[in-house]
Amino acid sequence: MIRQRGARPIFLTPFGLHTRYMLGAYLRHTMMVAAALMTIALTIDLWPQVPLLSVHASGIGLIWSIARLTVLRLPDLLPPFIPFATFLGVVWSESAFTESRERMLIWNSGRSPVMCLVPALLAGLLMGAALFGFDAVLRPAAIHVQIGEKLGREGIRLDRSQSGGNHWIALPDGLLRAEIEYGPPVKLHNLTVYKLDREGHLAEVDTAAVAAALGADRWRLESGRYWRADFANRGDVLTSGAAEEEKESPFETRTISMALDPLWLRNLGLSPQYLRLPTLRALAGAHIMARDASGYKTRLQVVFGETLFTVAMALLGAVLSMLYFAYQTRWYALVGVLLAGYLAHFASKAFSLMGEFGYIAPFFAGWLAPLLLAVTIGGAILVIQKRRGLGVRLKDTPHFSN
Repeated sequence: MIRQRGARPIFLTPFGLHTRYMLGAYLRHTMMVAAALMTIALTIDLWPQVPLLSVHASGIGLIWSIARLTVLRLPDLLPPFIPFATFLGVVWSESAFTESRERMLIWNSGRSPVMCLVPALLAGLLMGAALFGFDAVLRPAAIHVQIGEKLGREGIRLDRSQSGGNHWIALPDGLLRAEIEYGPPVKLHNLTVYKLDREGHLAEVDTAAVAAALGADRWRLESGRYWRADFANRGDVLTSGAAEEEKESPFETRTISMALDPLWLRNLGLSPQYLRLPTLRALAGAHIMARDASGYKTRLQVVFGETLFTVAMALLGAVLSMLYFAYQTRWYALVGVLLAGYLAHFASKAFSLMGEFGYIAPFFAGWLAPLLLAVTIGGAILVIQKRRGLGVRLKDTPHFSN
């Protein structure tokens, strides 16, 4: 009996030796890139803050304060770099893989390029999970520690024990000027409420020493005065003499309707990236100023979209490396691949900013960049497979006849 000879079939083993080897290289180089970027970022961020810390400590105490602030600033500075660091780590590993001729050895064994993307996929998932943990959990926790202890520049700037002076806030039916006690519970001090009628005429003015939220858009004013326009002559608020001056009525307590979200007031001045997820979800669905609502909604989409974006950046680095320096790393090909990764990173930040300012919908701000990368990656995989005479199915591996 004559047995037919041919190539041994190659099967996908997601956690095989080759996958573990490449995954280790990807993660090792990604950590090296992230460490280099963070060294620069922390130096730029912490150096101007040393005088602030030296006011309250010296010697060992100063060193301890700097080390502690470094740990607390890490979750704020690291997340923006993780997707690009992942891309650079994969490209670095793939370039070394090409120069050592290991790629040629793997491809000659019959492994499909699609199978070779498993390590990049796993690296992207691991780094995406790390990004979510740093960005959605550790960053808000770290900034609240800095605020609570007034530690560093951000802790002083975002100090919630101070009102920061008068705030002018647009209301659906008027305007508010007040100082904010962030609480909890949130309170307003030395406030003045200007209410307009449907035609835009001044209809009512309320002033009070303190205001507290009662719920359902109801606020209790204490120790104040109110003025209400004459309905017969509303809109004519000019007076020509003392006899025609409008009268203000004093009150000890007064309840008014004011569409002002206490949760939004409590977090006024805090960037959406510093809010914990439950608070962010609540504010994303609240009836507040349109610009702030766009920021909260965009941030909520970005928190989850950036995880997919990190996976896409890892896969992009792998497929572009296979496409442009599969057998030899030429400098112009390497520069082109790095430029493509930077443009993808820049595009994700640009979409996020456009969403925050309301130029595009929050969903597209968070998901457009990873979706565009997914299309690009799919096209590159198709080109690579066709160059090798293969399809896009996992079983499409080289077969040799006698």
